[in-house]
Order: sequence, then structure tokens, then C-alpha cells
Amino acid sequence: MEKRKRLLHYRKTKSPIHLECSLNLSKLFPTIQERERFEAKWPAFLESDPHNHEVYQLKRDSLIYRTEQLIPDKRDQRPPLLMVFGNPATHSISAGMFFAFKGDGKENRLWKNLLKPAGILDMAVDEGTPAMRNELRRKGMMGLDYVSPFRIGVCVYISMPSAAGGIWSGVAGVRKLIGSKALPRLESIERERIMHCARSFLEPGGSVVTFQKNAWEGLRSDGDPPYAIDVAKKGKLTGSLGGMPDIPLFGVPPTRLIGPCRKVLKKLLVQ
Repeated sequence: MEKRKRLLHYRKTKSPIHLECSLNLSKLFPTIQERERFEAKWPAFLESDPHNHEVYQLKRDSLIYRTEQLIPDKRDQRPPLLMVFGNPATHSISAGMFFAFKGDGKENRLWKNLLKPAGILDMAVDEGTPAMRNELRRKGMMGLDYVSPFRIGVCVYISMPSAAGGIWSGVAGVRKLIGSKALPRLESIERERIMHCARSFLEPGGSVVTFQKNAWEGLRSDGDPPYAIDVAKKGKLTGSLGGMPDIPLFGVPPTRLIGPCRKVLKKLLVQ
């Protein structure tokens, strides 16, 4: 009974980095007007990425979809670093790996142009088809088989996937679909999932870094500065994880700003 009452329910899948989510639309949209606006926007959102049809199912009052979360069970002596991004790209869900190689073989620049030169993570995956390289990277991340000063976990603040580009992309695309009133309702339970990850993955000496505004605002402690992109670019968006005051929390510029993001990551976490 409790399962049906929850706004959002998560279930593990056979994939080590996927969760199946079931979003209760009756609880997400308490008014007829909100639900009708969602229903009107849904077809355009669904068609915004070819992989949406594979990832999403709309069944009456339930929106069922897969999301991604990479929290390795394996441990070593390196301090844990939990990286929290905005929301998944639908094609990455389909490919089975965060920031996946695309079908044309092109690698997401996060790996080569951001994390590696910032000194956060170096994992060479140069051979094979895009599908093979995605699998190798996933196994390497789960097995801690990479060069890094950290033991890395990756999650998203908003579980709903969206297209990698266009008007329906990112957390802004999710907000456009469900509405500005519904998004905080969703965020309240998404934060519970993030905190569950944090408590199981982090330990003394660990830290959390957010790459998106909602993630920073939802995870920061009360006395920490509010999100401001200029403050993030200066490397001064720092505080502690709400509910875990011994864990440092860092807010860096979004990944689309590769240069500033790389510079701040290196400054806050490596130097």
C-alpha cells in the first residue's frame, strides 16, 4: 500500500547503473489543470528524442521510465567523490552508460575535455564500437579501474531523462513538461534518493560536487550561499551537504561551460 502512495518509487534493474522509476501522476498533479497541461505537452516531449519511446511508458496515472545511478559497491583507500548532475540524457539511458558514446562513435566531451584535464578521472576507452566502449567504461567505473585521486560515484538530481539538446533538454526540459509547480514536488523525493546514496557511499574525507543549479539548491545546507553562476565560476560556491555537515559540498559551473567548469573543479578538488 505504501508503495502505491509514494509520489515516486524506485526499483533496481538487472543493469548495475539503472533504476526503474514509477511516477504517480495523480500525486504530482493535484489539479485537473496541471494534469491537462502535462497531457498536452507529452506528445512533443516524447518525440523530442528517438530513445524516449524505449525509455518511457505512460500508463494511466503512472509514468514509468529508467534512470541512471552509478554507485560502486567496491571500495578502496581513495576518498569518495559523489558527482551530482542535473538529469540523464535519454540516449545515455538507452546506451547503458552516463555520458555515453553516440552511435557515430563521438565521445562526450565530459570525459576527455573536462574530467581528465581537471585531474578528476582518467579512463582510456579508445577501441571497439560505441556500445563496446560504453560497456568498458561502465565496468571500469563499477570496478574502480581508473586513474583518479578519488573513488567516484555518479548520480542525477532529477531522475527523469530528456533529450541531449533542444527545447526539451536538461532539467529545463523536465520543468517545461511537468510545470514549475510540480518540479519542487518531484525534487522533494528525489533529494531523499540522493541522500540515501550519500549515506551509503560517502565517508569521512569524502565530498560532493554539483554541476547544476537545482542540485546545488536542493543539497546545500541552510547557511550556504544561494546559487549564482558568477559565484560558481569564481570557485566560491562552497558549503556542506544538508543533513551531513561534515561532508563538503561544491557547486561548479555547468558542463556546457567546459573551460570554467574544468578550472573550478581543479581548483576546488585537486590543487
